[in-house]
Amino acid sequence: MTLPELSKTVLLAWLPLVAALGYTTKAQAHGDEHADEPNTGPLISMVAPAASSPIAASDIVRDAPVPTINPSIGGQWSAVYDWPLVAVHAALLPNGKVLAWDATPDDSDDDPHTTDNYTTRVTLWDPIADTHQQTNNDTDTDLFCAGSAHLWDGRILFAGGDGGRAGANGPLANSNIYNPVTNTWHRTVNMNAPRWYSSVAALANGEMLTLGGTYEPSPLGEVFQFDQTWRALSGSYPIELTGDYQWLQQTPEGSVLSFGPSNLLLDIETENSGRYTAQTTRDSVENRDYGSYAMYTTGKILVAGGGQGLNTAVVIDTATRQTTDTTPLFNGRRQHNLTILADGSVLATGGNSDGAQYFSPTAPVMVPELWQPDTGRWTELNTIPTDRQYHSIAMLLPDGKVLSAGGGICGDCYALGYEERNAEIFSPPYLFNADGTLATRPALASVPTAADYAKSMFISVDHNEAISKAHLIKIGSVTHSENQDQRLVPLSFTQSNRRLTLTMPESRNVAPPGHYLLFVVDENGVPSEGSMIKVGQPLIGSQQLVKSTLEVDALDTYLTQPTQQAIEIELNALPATRLRVSASSFNDQTQSPTVLCTADVSSESGAVCRLNTEVGSQLYISVSGANRSDYTLVYRDTDQTIDNASPEQNVPDSPETVSNAGGEGQSEGNNGSEQPVASSDGVASVRVGGGFISGFLVLTLLISALIRVNCRLKRRV
Repeated sequence: MTLPELSKTVLLAWLPLVAALGYTTKAQAHGDEHADEPNTGPLISMVAPAASSPIAASDIVRDAPVPTINPSIGGQWSAVYDWPLVAVHAALLPNGKVLAWDATPDDSDDDPHTTDNYTTRVTLWDPIADTHQQTNNDTDTDLFCAGSAHLWDGRILFAGGDGGRAGANGPLANSNIYNPVTNTWHRTVNMNAPRWYSSVAALANGEMLTLGGTYEPSPLGEVFQFDQTWRALSGSYPIELTGDYQWLQQTPEGSVLSFGPSNLLLDIETENSGRYTAQTTRDSVENRDYGSYAMYTTGKILVAGGGQGLNTAVVIDTATRQTTDTTPLFNGRRQHNLTILADGSVLATGGNSDGAQYFSPTAPVMVPELWQPDTGRWTELNTIPTDRQYHSIAMLLPDGKVLSAGGGICGDCYALGYEERNAEIFSPPYLFNADGTLATRPALASVPTAADYAKSMFISVDHNEAISKAHLIKIGSVTHSENQDQRLVPLSFTQSNRRLTLTMPESRNVAPPGHYLLFVVDENGVPSEGSMIKVGQPLIGSQQLVKSTLEVDALDTYLTQPTQQAIEIELNALPATRLRVSASSFNDQTQSPTVLCTADVSSESGAVCRLNTEVGSQLYISVSGANRSDYTLVYRDTDQTIDNASPEQNVPDSPETVSNAGGEGQSEGNNGSEQPVASSDGVASVRVGGGFISGFLVLTLLISALIRVNCRLKRRV
């Protein structure tokens, strides 16, 4: 028998054993975490049968209105399309689709408060095909008026909801996660306090803050941690909060700023047990409830309207905590939405001008307005075709247009016959030439899917005009007149012909890790379509447990900064899931990652990397694999130096191609040593660069070596 035949025979004999030990490509879904203590075992799925739900196209309710203002000045509205629900909430997903939801049947049918159903009506809308897929959650949670925002990996976190059944509204302690990759839901550990109308803000380290809600939750705030549990914050506000959604934004200075609707600027520190520190009043308005806001550039927040249908607007400087007036709106507004547009301007849509708490049949605001940051002035636009007041939304889409939808589902709404199960699309003025034809837009190419902080990113642009600005806009999650996620982050760049070199933001405080749309704008003010980019990675500390799900062929990366001389990282997941530790990010286009350790999960044990390091250095921990897998990851600092084996024991890891943000293949190899050690369960393993590889991988390497030797013998013959 030749060596190749022998190798093949050994491999075929090994495969059944591999299957018996659990090496499989079968996906393992997200988990239902209800235990009081963190569980490091497999997560159990709670999946709604959304993938098999029918997909339906929208019908036109009303034809598109004829513009009365030149579209290059006033924009243009589409026809009005029917929707399967009232878009009380909506979130843009990393795949470009929109998740929208309203309530349970008892809150929204023609005979309210007659059912006891906790399944919320949810639709997945495809803007390109204009189709809807029913995606109702099945987690025993009414998501009506819950708080929601995007996690760092693109999933959506829901905090609380409506805890009353059969019409009796109230707070709910449930928290849920929606996964756009698999279109599925799962419950996480309940919050410390039930909440309704709570806000959610993405934090600089990748955790999430929820705050407030009805009715007087205790603790007032809590943080969603990487292990999918909640950490209570201590302390209280110096003033009484309203039951409305609170206005929260991570600031470039490091804290979270609370700036409304009540008239107070207040810093929130979210580390450990947290702290609340009052600063100063926001402006002269005591309460801007159901006003709206937009962080339109780094550290600057536009606040407009609210209260009794105010037309005043102010700009908050987060660095100085000072507020300055800007030009008033042409129309007073309450229940409206502010939306950051692709060119950096801000759009105001909908609302009422008479201060009606929910819905005014006599004072709807039908004329949108556009605010320019460089001048601080508003411009009136073409009339919106639909009355958008309480429970309506507006959101920027990847193509630079705006989704406008919803309105209704409230006592006054039912009494006055107000319910808008429909939507329209707004094309802003920047999409048109002066003669009303469509403008030629910059076309982006070679855009990476991920980018790291403070690093350069190279893209090409197919356009004859010079580029005047580039920026990131965080994908939105909007409800009740506030977009809890949107923010614009300007980027510095250089241009050489049709090649741009962009510099990513230096600080995670400026751009919390997550998904952003990249836009470039030419010298005529015409923006490109948005390209979706995942920026940064979570920052994890020692002893922090991470629970998440690795998608097929994905790469989850975490950053850590050791405080001791040595570290240990342990990964538990499906077999063949790989753990890597590197001194540079896999999203870094400027250099190949310096891999310090690689280790694979086996059927007998998890993957472990132990290595010496410098205190204060940055290390990137990544999880990758060909199969979908729930996983747990824990990083620990230790003051015990790791003993390395002698150089002659080195066995290089098999070279492989690592996918990076620039789309270029990078070869990685192991630069450590091997040394037989005992794993935690007593099964012999081999440590490579401080990590472990399974007996399966050792055998695979041996077979490869046998094949290479045979090939050399053949060439000699």
